[in-house]
Amino acid sequence: MEKRSRKKVVMLIIAAILLLSVSIGVTLAYFSDYEEASGGATLKLGGETEMTEGSDSASKHIVVENTGLTDMITRVMIFDNEHMTVTLENEKDWHVTEIKGGKCYYYTKILEPGKKTSAIDAELSIEWQGEEPEYNFDVTVVHESAQAVFNGRTLATPDGWDDISNIISPDKEEE
Repeated sequence: MEKRSRKKVVMLIIAAILLLSVSIGVTLAYFSDYEEASGGATLKLGGETEMTEGSDSASKHIVVENTGLTDMITRVMIFDNEHMTVTLENEKDWHVTEIKGGKCYYYTKILEPGKKTSAIDAELSIEWQGEEPEYNFDVTVVHESAQAVFNGRTLATPDGWDDISNIISPDKEEE
C-alpha cells in the first residue's frame, strides 16, 4: 500500500509540474504580446481666459473674460513707470500688491464661465515744459489665470501667486 501512495504522490507532483510549466508559458506569452494603437484625442481641461487691453498705445482698458468651461481666478500685472496713472473701474473688485517693476492686481471674485472682470485703465500722463521730446513708452500688461480649486472652503493658491485664499470668496457672485 505504501508503494501505491508513493506512486500517487509522485504522479501528483509530476502533474503539478506539468500544469505549472504550461501556465508559465501562457503567462509569458500574455505579457510579451502587444498591439499598437493609433489615433488621438484632444484633452481640454476647461480653464481658459482672454484679456483685451484696447488698441491705444498711450492707454490700456484692460478686461479679462472667462472663455472656458470652469470657474477661474485671475490676476493682471502692469509693469509701469512714474508717468503712468492706473484707475480701477470698481476698486472693491481688485486687490493690489507691489511687484518688481509694477503692480499686481488680483481679481477678488471667482470668474465664472462667460463673465468678465471690471476694467483696469492704465494711462500714460506726461506733461512737458517746452518742446516735447520724442520718447517711446512701452506699457507691459500680463495676465494669468488658474482654475478655482477649493479644499473645503479654502481656495488653493497657485505656485508663484500671493496667498489669495483670504481675498477671494468661495461664494459665487450674485447678480
